Amino acid sequence: MSAITNFGTILRELRKLRELTQEDLALRTDRSVDAVSQWERGVYWPNFETLVRLGKALDVPVRVFFQEGNLTQAEERAMLEIQAGVILSGLTDSDLRVAIEQLKALAKRTQSAS
Repeated sequence: MSAITNFGTILRELRKLRELTQEDLALRTDRSVDAVSQWERGVYWPNFETLVRLGKALDVPVRVFFQEGNLTQAEERAMLEIQAGVILSGLTDSDLRVAIEQLKALAKRTQSAS
């Protein structure tokens, strides 16, 4: 999958995660609904200023849009990892430490069951 298609998939999933329509996102970024649609379909890249606006509108760091991975092979897994990253990025440092310890315990339990 191309990087632009990957970006579009991530953008669409983040928009849906935030329960926004394309129109909502267009209003929040001062862009057209057509532009949002074209980004999500991988037709065009937004410029840097728009990437920053998208990040603010979706409450995510811009780097989230550039997650690596082949979404065609494991799209659901990739989207879950992106969602987890978004949630983790919104935590305080203290809560993030707690979440990491919980994830470690869960991973240890999963390895023991294998």
